[in-house]
Amino acid sequence: YRASRHLALSDLTPLTVFLGPNGSGKSTVFDVFAFLSECFTVGLRKAWDKRGRFKELRTRGTDGPIEIELKYREIPKSPLITYHLEIDEKNGKGPFVARESLMWRRYSRGKPYSFLDFENGEGYAVPGDTPDEKAENRNQEKLDSPEMLAVNTLGQFAKHARVSALRRFITGWYLSYLSADSTRGIPEAGPQER
Repeated sequence: YRASRHLALSDLTPLTVFLGPNGSGKSTVFDVFAFLSECFTVGLRKAWDKRGRFKELRTRGTDGPIEIELKYREIPKSPLITYHLEIDEKNGKGPFVARESLMWRRYSRGKPYSFLDFENGEGYAVPGDTPDEKAENRNQEKLDSPEMLAVNTLGQFAKHARVSALRRFITGWYLSYLSADSTRGIPEAGPQER
């Protein structure tokens, strides 16, 4: 994503502050979160267009999809859930969701398994509060367009509780970018309230 490759951030808190010199990548990190949030609120195409499409989004000199992966817990000590998203471009004509998945390991042992897995707008989702890999109610779905995010679409249904929780989490982000220049102003004459 832009100038960042293989960037990993860990132990983020509800209030996280990034500090660093100009050109160190702070704005890029913020934009990854903003881009993902906008994909959920206004749609992939608008978020993509706003940033100058893939020529500005993809790291220069690379090809293939942009990959974003979030590992999170809904509440402390709950199972670790991994959200994986790959966004690619169709012959310079527009973005599409190449792959999107949600995985977790409900117990302390065992291999994580997907309870949502979509490629190019088609895939499956396992509904319920505690989706199980042996679930017989695995729903095959086809989205209206491969530009749509399955988590955003299916997360609007109460039957997909874990998917809905991720959708609420991402759409609830509040990002603010504060720079030293924005705090400076031309003071009016007399005492100033701060």
